[in-house]
Amino acid sequence: MSLPTTSIDPFPGRQPAAFPLTAGEAEAITGGKWHGSSRDVTVYGAALDSRTVTAGCIFACIRGERVDGHDFAAGAVGDGAALVLATRPLGLPVPVVVVSDVAAALLALASRFRQRFSRTRWLAICGANGKTTTKALLSAACAGSGLIVHATRGNLNNHLGVPLSVLATPADAAFAVIEIGTNHPGEVAGLAACVAPEVALVTSIGPEHLAGFGDLAGVTREECSVFTALPADGRAFMGLHGLIGHTDAQGLRALTAIARAAAGSRPLTLLDDTEVSTGCADLAVSGVVGELSVRLDTAHGSCEIALLGAHNLANGALAFHAAVAAGVTPAQALAGLSCAQPVAGRLVPKTVGAHLVLDDTYNANPASMIAGLRVLAGCPGRRLAILAPMGELGAAHDAGHQQVGAEAARLRIPLVVVMGRGELAGAERLIAQGATSAAVTCSVDIVSDRPAAVARAHALMAGGATTILVKGSRSQGLETVVEGLLAGGTRAC
Repeated sequence: MSLPTTSIDPFPGRQPAAFPLTAGEAEAITGGKWHGSSRDVTVYGAALDSRTVTAGCIFACIRGERVDGHDFAAGAVGDGAALVLATRPLGLPVPVVVVSDVAAALLALASRFRQRFSRTRWLAICGANGKTTTKALLSAACAGSGLIVHATRGNLNNHLGVPLSVLATPADAAFAVIEIGTNHPGEVAGLAACVAPEVALVTSIGPEHLAGFGDLAGVTREECSVFTALPADGRAFMGLHGLIGHTDAQGLRALTAIARAAAGSRPLTLLDDTEVSTGCADLAVSGVVGELSVRLDTAHGSCEIALLGAHNLANGALAFHAAVAAGVTPAQALAGLSCAQPVAGRLVPKTVGAHLVLDDTYNANPASMIAGLRVLAGCPGRRLAILAPMGELGAAHDAGHQQVGAEAARLRIPLVVVMGRGELAGAERLIAQGATSAAVTCSVDIVSDRPAAVARAHALMAGGATTILVKGSRSQGLETVVEGLLAGGTRAC
């Protein structure tokens, strides 16, 4: 099997569905004031960046740390924006709706658009880990039907990205797969209400953003609040694989009780990384984790998915079940899944001569770190993990880093740990402590920068074929380590 080296998005963009608005409607929806001689407008999608404006779109003037969208509104209108959301009148030749909170107004408009949009099956994806990968898998499974699938682009899953994704839905979409992220309590519930899904997935529960959520129970309550947005006949799915090593049997029962309470009377399917509990033998899923792929086995056939690790076997099972719940036949879902490709920066295998680099640099928390280490442990030959610290762990900061080091030692994986940047400076020592204090010791080197990590890797690679996992929080910039490894160390890091 050849190794995929890029992320492939098989769903070409289409024009968003028309969204007609009168001045009175816009004011009622947003709580704002309409400024403009025209008393109605039809818009097509939305943009926050003037460089992404398309004909007929809404331009939302978001004020950020470095730029203010109001300064770009005139240019956006010149490029085709038909309606502007702003916090002050701008004197433009198109209607401007002046609101107190542009982001809230955009979400309100997206919610109304969704209410008028009845010809599409809506699916929402939340979770501590695996959201973007599972979104790609679910989109592929739905596309196996031969119908049009609209999905969140990249990881536009926050309070701005979700309304953009909803408003971008084309009129001919049979399925809309919307990713929802969170970093503070209450965010999922508000965004899920906008999406109003008929099928909802929580990919996993793990130690994420604990500075805001406090503990795993807090994470579970936040992520599973997506289920409360489902209709009475909606379907809920939740992956349990992220909890491995983070809770005991009693803790698992407590967390699944939180999920069941959020689902209420709606059917809830719980999945781990090897088997599925559905109450329906006809749709039971099992599978096999191979060296370069995972295989899903069902009563309706099997499929190979070009992803690595037991956690992606669970993600594939989630996608299969959710697609079937949305109306795709099992055979179609399996055919679609067989075409799925890895998402950039999420455990993507890349070859360098006889060596294999596992690029998992997009982001990290303890659960995803451990999942990556376990994938690496299953690879043949020489192995090395190049790690960097993890952010937003709150009170679990020390224990989370130490747990990752201890797992690497247990798996006998040599470590190169890059010194942390910014507020994560010093956290590299915690990973090393976890590794050296474990019952089984492993080699641990702390390096000061990314070029040094590349140099250490090359020293090991000189001895023979080596598989290298590269992983850390996004803020730590380990993608430059991957670039250095792929370029033979000739690029600056």
